[in-house]
Formats: sequence, structure tokens, C-alpha cells
Amino acid sequence: MVDLEFRPLRATDRARVEEITADIWDGNDYLPQVFDEWVADPAANFDGAELNGVLVGLQRVRPLGDGVLWYEGLRVASTHQRQGIARAMLRFALDTARRQGAREMRLATGNPHAVVLFESEGFRLRVNAVRWEGFRLEGDDPPRIPSPAEAESLASWALAEPAFGAYGGLVADFGGAWTPSAANFARQAEAGLLRVGPGGRALAAVRDSRSRWRHLPITFLAGSGGALDDLLMRLRFEADAEDLDGAIVWGPEDHPAAGQLEAAGYDFRREPGQLSIYALDL
Repeated sequence: MVDLEFRPLRATDRARVEEITADIWDGNDYLPQVFDEWVADPAANFDGAELNGVLVGLQRVRPLGDGVLWYEGLRVASTHQRQGIARAMLRFALDTARRQGAREMRLATGNPHAVVLFESEGFRLRVNAVRWEGFRLEGDDPPRIPSPAEAESLASWALAEPAFGAYGGLVADFGGAWTPSAANFARQAEAGLLRVGPGGRALAAVRDSRSRWRHLPITFLAGSGGALDDLLMRLRFEADAEDLDGAIVWGPEDHPAAGQLEAAGYDFRREPGQLSIYALDL
């Protein structure tokens, strides 16, 4: 195993981090955009890996709550790949998490090469999500945003829906796959990140990353019938009202509402994409 030195990243590391990420996703890596925020976050461990005094890799671990950690931002400089650096970094993160008493680590990836690494270290797939995209639509009002007081009643039926199992008991969020529960629904409602259909019988959790991705990302979708039909259309109305390109539902290809998604103008064949959520008990 390669001999690395680990340290917290600092603001002065920005230039080197930009070098490392310059050839990721054809120069469209999101990490430089969030670098300052991540460096300033006292709740997370945003670490760099040095080899012979040179920064060659980075990764971040942050709490999701209830002893669950979220792993993200694994990057290795192209000049130092296939030397065991990514594995050494991941093991450092896991060892640190165990020493801190965490019970579980989760992550999201769409990279098949990374999947091989994560699975070899014991991570297990919870859900494969595809990208159901519906273009913006002008016409009516956006969906209703529920209050935190409604969270318990929403959870009472949403967690018994087939969709909950199809999602592997998690939300399909590349920014943090939290567990749907009454308490977490209340927190999401407080942040304005839930949408409901008529009578509260359809539910969508959204991610607040619209300004970066030009879409309204939906990370969890439950419900059926007319309430869900109404919600799906109003999510497209919301995208139009906020001058976004459309709404994206991240969910399994065999989502129980797959037929309704397609009927409402959402198509996972339009722009293929996949998001895999993995978890490891520590």
C-alpha cells in the first residue's frame, strides 16, 4: 500500500485542487465550485492526501445524522492514478469513521471504476437510480410545500408505499442519501424541500441545487393515482416558474410509478444517467 500523509485541506490548496480536477468530466467537475464551502465546514473532514510532499488526492466525509456518515469528493490526480492511492484514502476515511464511533457510511457514484473499489471494500448497493427527465411546462401553479407539522402524517403512508422499498429505504440524492422518516421529513419541510400532491397523498423530496444544475432534482417520489399525476405536472410547472430547464426524478427504473412518470412526460431514455447509492456498516 502506498505511503500517504493525510491533512485537512486549506484555502491555500485551491490552485492544486483545481489542477487535480481540471480533467474530470471534461473540465466540468463541480468540486471547485464547492471548495470554499467545504473548507469552511467545521462539521466535515475535508482531507488531502500527500505523496512525497505533493497533494495527489482529496476526499470528504460529513455527518448525515444518527451515526451515519456521507463519503464524497474522492479525487486522485491523473498523474498518480492506478497506484493504490484511492484505496488507501478510502481505508483512511473508514478507519477514522470507526474510531469516531460511526455506525454506517454511505456514498453515491455513477463511475463503474469506482464501483469496483467500493464493492471490494465491503460497500453494498442499496439502489440504482435512473434519471427521469420532464421538460419545464408553462401552465399552472407549482406544487404545495407542506409544513413540518405535516411530516408525521406524510411519513405514516409514504414509508408504507412500495416506492420506499424500491429506493432501498433511502433517498436517491448524490449530495447525501438520507433515510426517509418522520423526523427527516420534518427537517426537509422546514428547509422547504418537500412537495405534496392534493390531499397529501403524493410526496416528492427535492434537492436544493437548482442554480448549479438548471433542473429541479427530485430525490424521492411516492404516491399513486390522481394525486401523483397532479404532483408530477406541478413539478414541471415549478421548473418553468423558476426558469429551469425541467424537473428530474431520480428513481429506480422499475419505480412503482414508472407508468405515471412516462404519462406525465418524464422519460429516462431522453438523457441517460445513473446514480448508485452504496452503504457500509462500520
